[in-house]
Amino acid sequence: MSDRHEITELLARYGQALEERDGEALAELFAQDGEFQIFSRYGRDDYVAHGADVIGRASIRAMMQNSSLPAGRGMHYLTTDHIVEITGDTARMRAQFVVVESNADARPEPDNGWPFGFNMVHGGLALTMIGRYDSHLLRTEDGWVFTLHQVKHNLPMALPPKK
Repeated sequence: MSDRHEITELLARYGQALEERDGEALAELFAQDGEFQIFSRYGRDDYVAHGADVIGRASIRAMMQNSSLPAGRGMHYLTTDHIVEITGDTARMRAQFVVVESNADARPEPDNGWPFGFNMVHGGLALTMIGRYDSHLLRTEDGWVFTLHQVKHNLPMALPPKK
């Protein structure tokens, strides 16, 4: 498998780990001292950091394990336009991302089933995030890992105040 393919597959694994809320799988995609950062912007303004730097596998694992979604809700991460630049054992990858939220309808009682005429899926979808990933990577004995992964939202973010 080519380096470029391994690097884009790393990003696919990242999306799947987020979707599954799998902190262990997410942490393994980063170097031991890998860093995760979040940014956003208003319109075409410069990106603004949100002070959410998470450094090291243990912290990245905890970040995911401490986040949750309400029952019936899921997030699905799609990437495109991968630009990969490889220099020896380091690389940089930039990619666009879109996040689609799924909200499942409540399940009916087991003996009642879905109402007559209901077919296929039950719930709704909404586009909730859009932006860019800017990642720096390192080739290790076990394959490529993120040393720095920046999530750059193309919409402003309102985060709850720190307690």
